[in-house]
Amino acid sequence: MASTEKRRWRYATESELEDKIRSKTLPRVESALFDPVSSDCPNECLCHNVDERRIAELLKQFADGSLRTDAVYVLECRQRTVTEKVLREEFHLQTNRSWAHRAQEKERLLYVGVTQAAATRLKQHAAGRGRGANFSQIFPASRLLSVDWYGSTSEAYQAESITADVLDEATSDDVYVSQPG
Repeated sequence: MASTEKRRWRYATESELEDKIRSKTLPRVESALFDPVSSDCPNECLCHNVDERRIAELLKQFADGSLRTDAVYVLECRQRTVTEKVLREEFHLQTNRSWAHRAQEKERLLYVGVTQAAATRLKQHAAGRGRGANFSQIFPASRLLSVDWYGSTSEAYQAESITADVLDEATSDDVYVSQPG
């Protein structure tokens, strides 16, 4: 019985993991991207309206009843109106980041990340200023689109990469998908 229980959360192949992402994560993200992007940062965005209670409410939408803590999450980020050069100077990024230039050319921005402490990591992205990833410092997180839970850190890292690939392939050309791993 224990092996059956364990098998339910493990994926024997990369193909099984990709199937899960295509059937669960992709529809969530596609549905969220159907909403038009607002030029103004909404009051309910992650970059302006964030506290522990709000983060908990956001994560609760994706709870699956398990005690797993390894998570892959997808954030929608928003464009800034200043140039990449100004952003690099503001965030002390010394090198020219080709991904920042490519992202500025797109209408929608997605960030795929992995963590063992989802609430803490989302708060770091929301706070910006050196705590989140370079991407979310330059392009602030506006919405949490998906969270999927995994049984091990290695499985979550594998899922992060597959999730980014699936989203990049499935979304339109006006969507930039960032994944640091």
